[in-house]
Amino acid sequence: MKFINRIALLPALIFSCLLLHAQPPQHRIATAGKARYAIILSHDADSLTRFAADELQNYLFRISGAQVLIADKPVKRFKSIFIGKEWFAKKAAYGRLEAMNDDGFCIFSEDGHLYLGGKRQVGDIYAVYTLLQDYAGCLWLGNGEVYIPENPELILPGISLFSQPDFRFRHPHFPDKNKPEYYFAARVHPMDEWGMFVHTFHKLMPPETYFGSHPEYYSLVNGKRIRDGQLCLSNPEVIRLLTENLREEINKKPDCTYWSVSQNDCINYCECEKCQALYDKYGSISGAYVSMANQIARQFPDKQISTLAYQFTRSAPTAIVPDSNVNIMFCSIECNRSQPLATDPRSAGFVKDMKDWSTLTDNIFMWDYVVQFKTFTCPFPNFSVLQPNIRFFREHGVPMMFQQGSGNSWSDFYEYKQALIARLLWDADLDEPGFRQKFFHAFYGAAADVMLEYFELVRHEMEKQAAKRNLDIYGYPALYSGWFLKPELLIRYREMMDRAQALVADDPQRLKRVIRQRCTVDFAYLDVALNVNHPDLSFYGEENGKRIVNPEMLASLSRFTENCAATGIRSIDENGYTPEQYKAQTLNIIAMAVKPNKAAGKQITSLTPYTTLYDVNGEKALTDGLFGGQHFRLNWLGYQGHDMEVLIDFGQPETFSRVETNFFLDLVSWIFLPLEVRIEVSDNGKDFNTVHTEKIPEPVRNFGQKPVHFSFSFPETRAKFLKITAISHKTCPDWHRGAGQPAWLFIDELVVE
Repeated sequence: MKFINRIALLPALIFSCLLLHAQPPQHRIATAGKARYAIILSHDADSLTRFAADELQNYLFRISGAQVLIADKPVKRFKSIFIGKEWFAKKAAYGRLEAMNDDGFCIFSEDGHLYLGGKRQVGDIYAVYTLLQDYAGCLWLGNGEVYIPENPELILPGISLFSQPDFRFRHPHFPDKNKPEYYFAARVHPMDEWGMFVHTFHKLMPPETYFGSHPEYYSLVNGKRIRDGQLCLSNPEVIRLLTENLREEINKKPDCTYWSVSQNDCINYCECEKCQALYDKYGSISGAYVSMANQIARQFPDKQISTLAYQFTRSAPTAIVPDSNVNIMFCSIECNRSQPLATDPRSAGFVKDMKDWSTLTDNIFMWDYVVQFKTFTCPFPNFSVLQPNIRFFREHGVPMMFQQGSGNSWSDFYEYKQALIARLLWDADLDEPGFRQKFFHAFYGAAADVMLEYFELVRHEMEKQAAKRNLDIYGYPALYSGWFLKPELLIRYREMMDRAQALVADDPQRLKRVIRQRCTVDFAYLDVALNVNHPDLSFYGEENGKRIVNPEMLASLSRFTENCAATGIRSIDENGYTPEQYKAQTLNIIAMAVKPNKAAGKQITSLTPYTTLYDVNGEKALTDGLFGGQHFRLNWLGYQGHDMEVLIDFGQPETFSRVETNFFLDLVSWIFLPLEVRIEVSDNGKDFNTVHTEKIPEPVRNFGQKPVHFSFSFPETRAKFLKITAISHKTCPDWHRGAGQPAWLFIDELVVE
């Protein structure tokens, strides 16, 4: 028998025991799918706490297969997971919890048990979801999807977590915003405390009711009272009616706390002498709006009256302070998104306004914009600014955060952006790279590394020119075609998406997610090809000296719309422009582009002045083969306050019978269709005969923007000169918010057949 020196082994045994006791406590929730813990809550627990217990029981079962008992007192054969602060009322943790803000909660280990509790009952829910996400490995992904690991041997570490949010109110405005199954898990809020929400002057004092008999209630602009503007806030009768009509609304929803009494979504503030005196008195136009809100708030001391610091009211007043129950909704709509607000020289004015408001009040609702409204289906790499900007708002004491995303629509990386913002609004010091790794691997599975590579590449390319180029919430792909959406990059992005798809080809759920995200790359690829016509990326080729359509681009266009339909993308922009409408518009453009055009290369002269504000190479833009896109800044020739009259000199007599063109419609931007189009011909350039006249019906008055195609046919004509006249409104009509101001007309590409 071999001799064992037991004395020599003693130090090693002692060391092993010390190591054993030094290990942090662990909680073996389940063994081989059998529960070793029970969930304990008070017999009189309210509905929120019971919901928390039910959710914990449900997800522990889905993770481990263990059916965890819920009881109202400890069960001898099980360790306990206590839910509710009453279970540790006599412990030091209770006092620490009570010192936290209202949404604070704690999770801690003691004697092999777990304690979860919130300062309020909703904190019990937050504690449960935090345990599931940060310790048990679950992840709420959005769109009704949850990542749940399978682990029949579920072990949780010892925990000592006391957590409270950086912001009292937290709302990422994305598709899951009103779904309890998401906002509880994300620890964010729906908008159910709001009785009326922004831009409410029209609702509280509709011009249909009051303008006819009392135009003096509405803004005086350029010497004229207008319907579609703001209100005359120096008029006491306006304040009285706002108060009375608000009272009626409050009586319909008495449980709501927040009521917006705020400017309409336009400029057109009142310029009357008395309103101007208020602006001068308070040092800013916003002072008149704060005064209005103060007067109304004093009639409703138990409510919060919210008003906007937005566009012309963004700067703070100097001689008035908002009442304690006046909420200032401060907006960042004008700001650049390529660099953080605090360090971007272009945002210096906004930073000053933020500081000025924060010295007047701590009742600020921050409305920040984190999505590209013109094209939801376009890469929008603003991720580098999200965390710094949220920290900036925290540093200035902002208690309420509204992050304007894509509302009910899908948008670029919405699932990750929604989840990230929710986390940052709770903890602005989150380890973002670590969270990104966790989310992408749960969301994309085997394709995660490629999707992370793509994410980083787009952001890296954006940051190369971030100091000198604006990332605009009203941008579109062609605007970035010399930046992070260069044709050579778009080709590379598509190759990456091909790789990602191949990696999850046998995983239908994750394949769908990859395809949905690739729609942004495909859309940018198509739109840059259509509107920039780069040698490396174009819808067109050439055959026998004639322009032809590239069949690969047609296939890509069809695939884009099919993928949108298959993955639930219904809207390209905030106005509901659909992928199918985009396809139809694109097909219309390329059909025009490949037609033989007798005006191409001919001398074309504008007989009326066009704008040089948007440089498209003057009247040459009308026959350059580049077609206007979804924004008036791209390839459209504009006329402000003038008719459009252009003369084409063919150089020799030509025979033709049709003129096709597109006009742009964007009523919000004061861009109208023509009232009438007239086509004339001449042999000498002086004496003209009219061959066609067509009155244009007034379009539906809405907030959309789009190219509108026109085809004007007439009997076959032979002439050396062709003159096309589009009769403009010249000034915006009385019903329009720009009433009396110069109206715009935009046209692009004249095709003569």
